Amino acid sequence: MKLVLYTSPNCKLCEDAKLQLNIALESFKDVEVSEVDITSDDTLHEQFLIRVPVVMHEDEIVQEGIIDFFTIHEYVEGAKQ
Repeated sequence: MKLVLYTSPNCKLCEDAKLQLNIALESFKDVEVSEVDITSDDTLHEQFLIRVPVVMHEDEIVQEGIIDFFTIHEYVEGAKQ
């Protein structure tokens, strides 16, 4: 499974999201997370400017804003079944 974490520079919530993702995914060794800086793409910047951090799986937003490990863990666990 691959998740995408959309972030922006100097974003405290984004740093917190990375920590929460690490905790949530400790028991899922086959889940990959790629981080995308929204400032590197005008379309992403416009789409996610006030919403980062955003965690997505395929075309589905898993969580945005304040990311918590419980929600991410539950989502991944459910998607793997």
